[in-house]
Amino acid sequence: LISHAQSLESLLMTDSTNNAPELQTDRLLLRPLTAADADALFPMFADPAVMRFMPTPPHPTAAHTREQLERELHLPGARHWSIALRTAPDALLGLVHFLGGTRVPGIGYVLRRESWGQGIATEAVRAAVGHGFDTCSLDRIELWIDEANTASLRVAAKLGFALRGQLPQKFGHHTSYRNMLVFGQRRDEWRGDGEGPRSCVTRFFSAQPVLGVRDVAAAADFYRDKLGFGIDFLSGDPPVHGAVSRGEWSGANVVIQLSQWQEPAHPIGPLPPPAQLYIMVDTTLDQLHHMYAAAGVDVVSAPESFPWGMREFSVRDVDGHVLRFGTRI
Repeated sequence: LISHAQSLESLLMTDSTNNAPELQTDRLLLRPLTAADADALFPMFADPAVMRFMPTPPHPTAAHTREQLERELHLPGARHWSIALRTAPDALLGLVHFLGGTRVPGIGYVLRRESWGQGIATEAVRAAVGHGFDTCSLDRIELWIDEANTASLRVAAKLGFALRGQLPQKFGHHTSYRNMLVFGQRRDEWRGDGEGPRSCVTRFFSAQPVLGVRDVAAAADFYRDKLGFGIDFLSGDPPVHGAVSRGEWSGANVVIQLSQWQEPAHPIGPLPPPAQLYIMVDTTLDQLHHMYAAAGVDVVSAPESFPWGMREFSVRDVDGHVLRFGTRI
């Protein structure tokens, strides 16, 4: 199995033009998309039902569609196809593409409402996935799907994509976060090679900060009683190490480890300077601030909106560590 960096090379070489070749399936013609297709695709992008799960609101004009296509066509690694029936090649039904500019190659698609429920999305995405694995030698491909988008969830299942993770996403025109499910498939899985060989590169899962504290039990109580975290574990009697977490579901939460750095046997030595942590939360950030202030938590800074598109506030824990909470505006 080739490395992930190598798997992207053939896509990243096409960073200025859409080098997608023409593809054909039993019913469909996928030809390289151009900005000139904007007029034909604008009614699709202007349809609120079509754009329900998209990262941008419905397009106001065909010029807006053209600008978006021109921008996306030039992203590193992007390959875009228009979708049409082979029997009616000039009537565009939508598009399918490798998004470009992503760490892991990802595929997206958009279809006119009139083309829903006919298996067209599955057929078009299957062709694009096959191109990615067989022609571009990608070792993996992702699909990001809103958890409420049942039609696209069925497409992922039909094509053998497995759920690999989830990401909270908030787009500018939405008032709340949406849960994006990350589906993935490896090349050997696509080809039916069973488990097949795996890369020797170690897989990374998450990062957990370790905060030096004077009293592990007292710190854990503060995070539980004042900040609403749960205590995952405490080790030792009295505790010299532990962890706290907060989140709605297992595997999708914030975990902080607590270590008594002044313990004589600890190899690190004296308590280090206070740390700063950044914690992403949903759009109820102001309510969270109010809750913490009412509980007597040391608030370092009140909620404030910043030019980089975030609203944030900060608190200080009992050991002086600063937790900065942020949400997208």
